[in-house]
Amino acid sequence: TYTDHGHTSHLLRAATTDLNFTLALAIVAVISIEVAGIAALGFFRYGSKFINFSSPVNFVVGIIELVSELSRFISFSFRLFGNIFAGEVLLAVIALFVPYLLPVPLMAFELFVAFIQATVFAMLTLFFIKLAVAMPHGHGEAGDGHAKGAHA
Repeated sequence: TYTDHGHTSHLLRAATTDLNFTLALAIVAVISIEVAGIAALGFFRYGSKFINFSSPVNFVVGIIELVSELSRFISFSFRLFGNIFAGEVLLAVIALFVPYLLPVPLMAFELFVAFIQATVFAMLTLFFIKLAVAMPHGHGEAGDGHAKGAHA
C-alpha cells in the first residue's frame, strides 16, 4: 500500500479486481463475437438467429438466443471480477490473521487462479465465436447441393 497526500493506492492489486476493467474486457469480447458472426454469415443470416418468424417455436428460440447473447456480457464481466476479487479478499483476511507465514503460498495460488481465469475467459470467447459463425438452424448445407456425397 502506497500513500501520497492522503490518497492510498494498492501496489499489488490485480486490474481485474476493478469491475470497470472486467466490463471493458467483456465489451471487447462480446463485440468481437458479434463481428465474427456477422463477418462469417452476413448481417441478415446472422440476424435470423435472433429474429425468426418461420414458426412460433423458432421465434421463441430466437428470443432465447437474444437473451443469451445479452447475458454473455454480464456473465463474462462478473465471473472474472468475482473470482479475482474473492481471491484478493481472501489474501487480505489471511494477511490480517497470519501476517508473515501464510500469505506467500496463497499469493502463488492466486497467481495460478488468475491464469486459470484468463484461460477460461479466452476459451469461452473462442467457444462463443464458434457458435456465432455456425449456420442458424434451418439453414443447413443439405439443401444447397454442397453437402458431402451430393456430387456422386
